[in-house]
Amino acid sequence: MITKLKLVTIALLLPLLSYSQYFYQGFDGYDSSSFALFTTIDTSYTANIWQVGPPQKPIFNSSWTAPNVMVTDTINTYPINNRSQFQFTVPPDLFGWSVLAIQWNQKLDMEPGKDGGIIEYSIDSGATWTNVFNDPYTYNFYGFDTLNQDTLASGEYAFSGVDSTWKSLWLCFDNNFLFALTGALNVRFTFQSDSVDTQQEGWMIDQFYVQQTIIHTVKKTETGTPAYLKVFPTATTGRVYIEAEKLQEFHIIENIELISTDGKIVQTWGTSPTKFYIDIDGQANGLYYLKIKTNKKTETVPIVLNR
Repeated sequence: MITKLKLVTIALLLPLLSYSQYFYQGFDGYDSSSFALFTTIDTSYTANIWQVGPPQKPIFNSSWTAPNVMVTDTINTYPINNRSQFQFTVPPDLFGWSVLAIQWNQKLDMEPGKDGGIIEYSIDSGATWTNVFNDPYTYNFYGFDTLNQDTLASGEYAFSGVDSTWKSLWLCFDNNFLFALTGALNVRFTFQSDSVDTQQEGWMIDQFYVQQTIIHTVKKTETGTPAYLKVFPTATTGRVYIEAEKLQEFHIIENIELISTDGKIVQTWGTSPTKFYIDIDGQANGLYYLKIKTNKKTETVPIVLNR
């Protein structure tokens, strides 16, 4: 039996074009319309440790957006010989000519190569599952350190090891593959541990977006390299803060563009200091992309406006 949880879901149908539809879930206590993304925890496995709530551990001690996250137990370290799962369904009306992007934020604390986080999809209502790592129909999958990819003893490819910094991940599916499907796309997240207790915290996830997009971000974080641009909050009532990494040499923000999901530039800002904030509260609620160009590089970050 899979029990449907009422989790935070701010899912807005953008009043633009049908391909701008998207789903959003941040785990903070709201239900939404028929466009809500409902995540379900598999309670047929009584030892399932996935929980929704405020994280209260030494490493997992705060959410991406307060107060709640999806986490392998909000308080305790993960047990041995555990295999816990949650999943959600992407309906066919999100399939089309554009790329389907699934985005989330995560932290990891697992024994490298022994315990791991597996992501799979199913196109036959859960009869069979395909691992997304190196899958030919996965258009792109990035945002994590390559050191956190490993093959577990079970032979499954997974996230593993430790990454105590929030990473923003993108999993994109080829539009031709999805357009050929006759049913929904199911996506499943599995945490798996072996027989050795290392007293580690597991896997923490916050803020899911599932959307069609014609703006494909290419932001990647290299191992050991701090983020060049910090943009926060990514779910906002209007104000968004931008901070560039401190560098020895001169650098400045040359241009900022707020882009709607159909590719239109709806607001711009000119030359700005590298610690700056903008207000977008004059726009309609929904998903946007903030494109920031400095004299060093350009980065694009998704932003949800919800007043």
